[in-house]
Amino acid sequence: MQLRGLEARATATGSQVAAYRTLARQFGENAIQQDDLQSTERAAQESYLRYMKKREEARMDDALDERGIVNVVIAGRPVAAALPLWSAWAMLLFGFAAAGASATAAAFAADYFDPAFRTPDDVLLYLNSPVLASLPRAVRSLSA
Repeated sequence: MQLRGLEARATATGSQVAAYRTLARQFGENAIQQDDLQSTERAAQESYLRYMKKREEARMDDALDERGIVNVVIAGRPVAAALPLWSAWAMLLFGFAAAGASATAAAFAADYFDPAFRTPDDVLLYLNSPVLASLPRAVRSLSA
């Protein structure tokens, strides 16, 4: 008896599930159709607004043509270009001075931060090991 009741209940639940699936599918199709209709409406509205704008522009052009009004307006009086504040020679001189100063500063900075050893004493100080050989700096000749 309980088995028949459960089977009937399972059949009723199955039919409800099928009805809900059909309803959900229909809602999905309706949503897609609604999106298509909304995009078509937006495109038609944009097209209509573009058409109305062009129509209004054409109407204004016709009205101006009837009265012989040329559609040209002077925005402002022409002004002669001002001469530069600094001459080209002064800018060139300033540029060379700035380039020389920055190049000198860069050279001193590169020399200061260079980690190379310059004298045998540097090697002895930093590495605590004796120098086996070193190349002397250029020796001035006495026969000059």
